[in-house]
Amino acid sequence: MWRSQEVQSIVTDKAHRLSMRISHICAWGTSRLAYDGSGPVQRGRDGGFHTYELCRFSNGKVYNCDLSASYNIGARYFIREILKSLDASSRLDIEAKVPQCSKRSTCTFSTLISLNAELMSPVA
Repeated sequence: MWRSQEVQSIVTDKAHRLSMRISHICAWGTSRLAYDGSGPVQRGRDGGFHTYELCRFSNGKVYNCDLSASYNIGARYFIREILKSLDASSRLDIEAKVPQCSKRSTCTFSTLISLNAELMSPVA
């Protein structure tokens, strides 16, 4: 039986011994959403596959589900860190221009790209 909590505890303990910081990200729904922002994916028989390893995006692209999920998990981490570093008025301005980043449970890699483009755009 898979013991994910024990594995996480061991990894966390080893990281603390090496003076590494740990950050937990909610991974719920990350493999359900396409990292390119095209929406939900079709997995398994819904997508025409014999395995749940592959998924079909709404635009027809076929990718590995775990790869898409890992992109989305990394994006959620960086979106959280970026928004946490901004003051309240700047964060509200950014959330108005990139509304997808206001709800982190639906953030994808494309949201991070949009957020980065907005942060790098020259201020008028």
